[in-house]
Amino acid sequence: MKTATLEISHLVEVPELKEYYTPQSIDELATSIDVDGGMKIPIIVNEKFQIIDGYRRVDAMRFLRKKYIEVWIDDVEPTIFERITRNMYRIKTTEDQVKELKSVFVKYTKRMGQKNKEGIVYNRVEEISKALNKKYSGKDTITKLEFILNNDIENDIISKGIIEKNWKVEPCYDFLNKNMKVDIDSNYGYTMLLIEGKLNINEANSLIIQRAVDDEKFGYSFVIPNKITVFNDDCRQLSNLLEEKPIIDLIQTSVPYWNLRTYDGCGDRQLGQEETKEEYAHNIGMVFKSLEICLKDTSNIVVNIGETYMDGRAQSIPFLIKDAIEKHTSLIYKDCIIWSKKNSRPQGEKVKRLQNSIEYILWFVKDIDKATYNILTFPKEGKEPKITTVKDVCKDGSISKKNKSISKTYGKLVSHLKEQEIENIIVTSIGKDHELYSICSSGFPAPMSPMLTVTLTLMLSDENSILCDPFGGSQVTGKIATLLNRRYVSTEISKEYFNIGCQRLLNADEEFDRYSLDVINEMVYQQLEESVAA
Repeated sequence: MKTATLEISHLVEVPELKEYYTPQSIDELATSIDVDGGMKIPIIVNEKFQIIDGYRRVDAMRFLRKKYIEVWIDDVEPTIFERITRNMYRIKTTEDQVKELKSVFVKYTKRMGQKNKEGIVYNRVEEISKALNKKYSGKDTITKLEFILNNDIENDIISKGIIEKNWKVEPCYDFLNKNMKVDIDSNYGYTMLLIEGKLNINEANSLIIQRAVDDEKFGYSFVIPNKITVFNDDCRQLSNLLEEKPIIDLIQTSVPYWNLRTYDGCGDRQLGQEETKEEYAHNIGMVFKSLEICLKDTSNIVVNIGETYMDGRAQSIPFLIKDAIEKHTSLIYKDCIIWSKKNSRPQGEKVKRLQNSIEYILWFVKDIDKATYNILTFPKEGKEPKITTVKDVCKDGSISKKNKSISKTYGKLVSHLKEQEIENIIVTSIGKDHELYSICSSGFPAPMSPMLTVTLTLMLSDENSILCDPFGGSQVTGKIATLLNRRYVSTEISKEYFNIGCQRLLNADEEFDRYSLDVINEMVYQQLEESVAA
């Protein structure tokens, strides 16, 4: 290259080259040139004085009102690739790096079988790999990378993820080539969560694949004959789905909070998103009105509802719900049971108030004289429930040397029951629902405590009774109903949560153990059995 001094006014800018990289401030550069008495490195131009590299330095010199500039003259065409080659060490934005990647693939076009001047067959993959400093190599990787660059979603989200977050090419290709279409066609919403930065590429792929598998596995309804029936439908359709037959023994549910959460994929008529709390309470009341025709005279209805706070003020939601159910149905309000949460979490607001450690369980009945009610025996202070052990007997009649004990799942139920002292306060611990996260890594918004329904199910229903949860969610009520040998029917409007809940119900059905349940029955119904015997 020749060195020369040119008048800045003679230089020719190539807009495509100048605008290729994201604009950067020239203040610091201009100061450095001024202090050092000139540029340290000449700019590069071709013989037509077209600027190949050095646009920021030219702008800085113009800013300093300089007339002449040092240049290197090279016999090259003003191409993007020349610009890239001479800017290897430039500080580049992610957008710049994506542009460079795309430019490399444009530079090395597909020319199958062609030879160069030396007679060597043109190898596009090898040329691209060398241009990218061997960061990407191999035909499969190069091919998939090109697909990603040419088929990326808005704002080059996937390409930027590869550069910024070191996402692997393979999962990015899988997402764009297959999983994104599944997500969009099925309206799952994971692509939007990826765009919003709430998921990484591996999480998005995993959730889409799992959701698709669950959709195929569970369909619109999930049935275990004579045990469980769950519909992926609006709870306001449940009475129609049950053919308006009076089959329900116990409704046990946790209704959606008001003005706190939006559940993806549930449409515009979501309960809990009403403009006023009065409209919300009215709609909840109408749900129970629709279900009233499916209740037996012996039915109980227990409704768990937490308070909503706005600007630190309680909105009296449980009392509005109580009034709405009484107004719109003939159900009789019997009592209010308190759910005491030993390690509760606040709703996330930063206000000066006590952390809410209780929720309300509103108890209604169809007929005050006929409603099922079992007196439960809770442990007295200093006295533990007696749990017996038996020997396992094999099919050939041989007796195992080991005692049989209750399973781990039922052990949790026993531990919960040991903590209860009086019947109108139910005590549970609130912690991470590990089973839920094992089913779905993203979890579930506001899941009910798995132990909350245990006492109520034992107290207000008998074995083989039909329990119902119209707001099925992650199917905690159904899990406990199954473990305690009750039949179960439910609806859940969200397809995602329907799938999660169905998997939990499958787990519960596999975990059912007659012996362990007998141990629990012996413990909690002891007082009733003793009174009958007397």
